[in-house]
Amino acid sequence: MKKRNKLKAYGSDMISHKWGLHGALMAVPALALVIVFIYTPLFMNIGYSMTNYSSTVRQDLKFIGFENFLRLFADKDFMLVVNNTLYLTILYVVILNTMAVVFSVLIMQTSQKYGAFIKSILYFPCLIAMAVVGYMWKIMYSYKNGLINMFLGAIGFEKVPQWLGDIKMIMPSTAIAIIWYALGYYIVIYYAGLMAIPTELYEASSVEGSNRWQDFRFITFPLLAPSITINVILTTMAIIGSFDLPYTLTSGGGPGRFGTTIPLWIYRLYFTDYQFGQSIALSVLLMVVAMVVALIELKVLTAREEEL
Repeated sequence: MKKRNKLKAYGSDMISHKWGLHGALMAVPALALVIVFIYTPLFMNIGYSMTNYSSTVRQDLKFIGFENFLRLFADKDFMLVVNNTLYLTILYVVILNTMAVVFSVLIMQTSQKYGAFIKSILYFPCLIAMAVVGYMWKIMYSYKNGLINMFLGAIGFEKVPQWLGDIKMIMPSTAIAIIWYALGYYIVIYYAGLMAIPTELYEASSVEGSNRWQDFRFITFPLLAPSITINVILTTMAIIGSFDLPYTLTSGGGPGRFGTTIPLWIYRLYFTDYQFGQSIALSVLLMVVAMVVALIELKVLTAREEEL
């Protein structure tokens, strides 16, 4: 009997080892693609960021250490571009997530038929190419012939804003366009989180005499915390690396670089100034900053989830 049990155990170990080997072999092609198309370019870029790579120097590359990074820090526009990126990120993340939570809660309280229709309407902009959205909003923001200023003039505004020409308005205008584009996507995520909340909790709270605000404060918001964590990280990563919509909307960065974000500056350094090394160094810096911000957000929001 003991011998038979040993044979069974040996046979099961062989089967698990066989399937484990097969699983590892099946993962090899995917792992190879990741190494070739993600990690190889990543480490090549890190290497190029520490060389004198430019339009005039391509063959005889020399290692110059952190000189490209120091040149970026010394640039007179560096802090302006960083502040623009930070300002746009805060506007986008805070306003978008707030609106997405509010809309998802309101949709949840409507009938299923109308809720599905509203979600479809709000999600529709996500199906349009971001570059097209940028051009569309650029036309609407036009000072003389834009739909927005024409509407403001029609209702009595004598002085209408220069949405993309005023250095104080260009970043909020960019944020509005990107929020309009992405709102529906994040509403869907929050709506899925709301659907996972048991209805029995709301029924029990109604018996206790709670109102809608109390339901949201003590039931909806705490149980929606995981979705908030995911969306805050996703929106932060999306806006930090956003290029095509801001580029087409601001014609490459707006007047005096007051609409230029880090991705737009990376593009300008590479394709306009031909400073390949500095452009790659800035992209590496952006990657590191994005990773650090994501980790901080994850830690803070996860701790907040535990408190709730």
